[in-house]
Amino acid sequence: MFLNVLLWLIILWVISLYFSFPKKDRMYTVSVPSTYYIQSSNRLDIQKNYECAAFSSAFVLRHFGVESKGTKLYETYPRKLLDGTVYPKAVVVFFRKLGYQAMYLRGNVNTLKKQISQGVPVIIFIRVHPKQRYLHFVPVVGYDETHFYLAESLDHKINCDEEYYNRKLSISELNTLWRSWLPFCQNSYIVVHPMQI
Repeated sequence: MFLNVLLWLIILWVISLYFSFPKKDRMYTVSVPSTYYIQSSNRLDIQKNYECAAFSSAFVLRHFGVESKGTKLYETYPRKLLDGTVYPKAVVVFFRKLGYQAMYLRGNVNTLKKQISQGVPVIIFIRVHPKQRYLHFVPVVGYDETHFYLAESLDHKINCDEEYYNRKLSISELNTLWRSWLPFCQNSYIVVHPMQI
């Protein structure tokens, strides 16, 4: 009996290293403009492997003025799984180790818009394709009344060539991709801000 309890405690501890449940985004009081684009000078890099967490993180760091390359970040990215992928908790841990405030949240289209309108790219966790299980991190840099605008790192998902974004998703497309097969990751995103001094 004692060994069974100990085994379960070890399993729960290992799971807690990699997984966390997103907190409900409570950003209800902020009014949202109908259209908003983050127009900071940045680069739209393309990944080769399962490096979307690092590429998304590099994009956000460059937004803050810290030159970063996704391939370099990936080499030292924390808590990689055996297949080389990472889960949202690793992205939060990565930013917190660098001294940023990072939160893993779940919400809806309105709370996502509210977060983006704060002026920092928001990293969403979506499916690559509606009928596949592969999950993907990608920064969202803007929205309007019908679409969201992303800084995509997967070349086969790029569908436009704009200065600040390279992928355009309708709200209904986003909602479809945002419903991941992992129930605790549905409608989730990571918000990063510099630490307050």
